[in-house]
Amino acid sequence: MAERAGAEEAEVFASDNIITTIRIASSRVVETKVVREAGVGLRAAIGQRVGFTCASEFDQKLVEKAVSIARMRPPNPYFNGFAGPMKTDKVDGLYDKILAEISPERSISLAELMLESALSYDRRIEDVSGALNVTVERCEIVNSNGLNVEDKATRIYAHLTSTTRGPNRAEGAAQGGATSLKEFDPVSIGKKASELAANSIKLKKVKQGKYNIILEPPSVAELFYHVFGYAVNGQDVYEQMSYFADKVNEIVASTKLSIYDWGNMPRGLFSKKVDDEGTPTRKTPLIEEGKLVGFVYDMQYACKAGTKSTGNGLRFGDSLGRCYCAEPEPYITNLVIQTGDFKRDELIEDTRKGLLIQRLWYTYPITPQIGDFSTTSRNAFLIEGGEVKSAVHQLRIHENLPKLLRAITGIADNATQIIPWGANACVNSPSIRFKGVRVS
Repeated sequence: MAERAGAEEAEVFASDNIITTIRIASSRVVETKVVREAGVGLRAAIGQRVGFTCASEFDQKLVEKAVSIARMRPPNPYFNGFAGPMKTDKVDGLYDKILAEISPERSISLAELMLESALSYDRRIEDVSGALNVTVERCEIVNSNGLNVEDKATRIYAHLTSTTRGPNRAEGAAQGGATSLKEFDPVSIGKKASELAANSIKLKKVKQGKYNIILEPPSVAELFYHVFGYAVNGQDVYEQMSYFADKVNEIVASTKLSIYDWGNMPRGLFSKKVDDEGTPTRKTPLIEEGKLVGFVYDMQYACKAGTKSTGNGLRFGDSLGRCYCAEPEPYITNLVIQTGDFKRDELIEDTRKGLLIQRLWYTYPITPQIGDFSTTSRNAFLIEGGEVKSAVHQLRIHENLPKLLRAITGIADNATQIIPWGANACVNSPSIRFKGVRVS
């Protein structure tokens, strides 16, 4: 239809997401919601002029509008046509039929298991809140170059916050997820949240200054998603917003650090067979033993950089899952930090004096071009003589990430998949120790 209307090339992206949300507040399940979001996005090209339209229902006017927009747009010199057919490989653990067909009642029972585990851990736990989400996403991409590929994935993920009673109220939080129902453990999430809350009741003040800091997996995920993720994004690199923009093949971190984006990671929470342009996903090295070696790209920004897409052209909207109403942009998928030689407890025992931070909050770049950031701690603990001592009051960290990447003194082997707050990607995070971190 698009070709008959005057398009030289056309691409259809259809997505269909079903998201079940079980919300917990005041120590009970208060809401069950199932949302289905489906529709189609159409791109029509006339030469290097590209028009885009989308709708929840398809009709002739959608096609005519896309072609009309293409006629009015100026040429995009970095558009070299839509993708052609390419070989794709199976991704292990991407889709679980049992999870895809889970009933709302079964989802509620999982949330209640998580809630009961949190409440029964310690009699001082008074209030529990959080949510459990089950996402089933499906998409299909067809274009006039012969590409015809479909993809589907499942994901269950939950987060929970436990709060103690009494004048010295303390809270703890935990999260976890999987791509299959059998690998999801709601009991451990509830236990971990309440354990952190119970251990955080009596707080000690620490002096401001520089400390050796061990970030636990949830805090590593927050820091690397919000302050590292944009720096390896091909769009931010091209627009000179990244502090890595001119540093390819330079040493930018400790030689202990290796990071890659793994779009087809087995059982990865944000793994995909193909990205939203039809390019097969892959494992893309970003930092290898401290050396910056690459970035993530979609087709357009790969063209601008004189390279090829890394399979990171993704479409996201306001809800979970792929979104038909957006055009592709470069985005990370599963950001994997290579594990190290330390056991997590060995990392603590090897620290004479420092801080252990379980969670970070309000993490954001201050000056993106140089990597300055600000964040606050939640559930931080003092380390003395290689042992975790008392919990400490909330801390402010105002630092520079490129500097901290060079100050890594140990990486543990305890990596776990964490979805940071508000993210459409996950970070496979181990505990990491940094030296000389300024806190106040």
